[in-house]
Amino acid sequence: MFNRLLKVFFVLIILASCSKREDFLTGSDEEIYNLIVKEIDKKKKYLVLNHTDFSLLEDMITTLQIRYPYSSYTREAYLLSGNVAFKRKKYGLAINEYLEFIKNQVNHPKRDYATFRILKSHSMLISGKDKNLDPAKDILNIYATLSAVYKSTEYMPETERIYKKAQRYILKRGIYVANYYVKKGEFSSALGRLNNTETLIPNLVRNSEEAQYLIALSQIKTLKDADKLTLINFYKKKFPKSDFIKDLENLL
Repeated sequence: MFNRLLKVFFVLIILASCSKREDFLTGSDEEIYNLIVKEIDKKKKYLVLNHTDFSLLEDMITTLQIRYPYSSYTREAYLLSGNVAFKRKKYGLAINEYLEFIKNQVNHPKRDYATFRILKSHSMLISGKDKNLDPAKDILNIYATLSAVYKSTEYMPETERIYKKAQRYILKRGIYVANYYVKKGEFSSALGRLNNTETLIPNLVRNSEEAQYLIALSQIKTLKDADKLTLINFYKKKFPKSDFIKDLENLL
């Protein structure tokens, strides 16, 4: 009995959805646009209900483009598609859609928003499992080219957090790889990795006691004319409480 009622319940939901779909695909450009935004912003509340209907979203965006090609709302088609991809956690696709929006809408007031969403998408691609530094590097590159107008927008506080996250990730990966090379006795490779990291985030590397320890260690082990005492004293002066001082002093 319960299974039968459950089946009837789902059939009613499907019929209601079909009817609602027809309503969604008819209407003015403003109405369709508002429905798209509402569907994207929908929050999942239940296990089987209130999910975002991605198929419906694709249909509505396509309908908006076909029926109202010259509408101001249709100008945001790539932006809307980017938001759909972002919600589906397809961050690479989202970035491409946002880039297309910026490319095609030169004077659109939401270009800064699209830039912010690109930064956020790159941030979501930064992962401890995936060792790819490209998303973090892309964030640094975009941050370096932000306009004065963007820096005055509401997006800047979170942009700063995204930027710092990217910097920390690059530093963490640089130190991790350098330590890997040091353990293998490949000090030249460790030094090269940290030099590359310093090019990307100079201030963080110069103020990291572990990074500077690895650099001093690698220089002492690699450079024949390295002045051990000068390098160690410089390190001790900059990081007087560092736990790595003893390791460096053992090299004298």
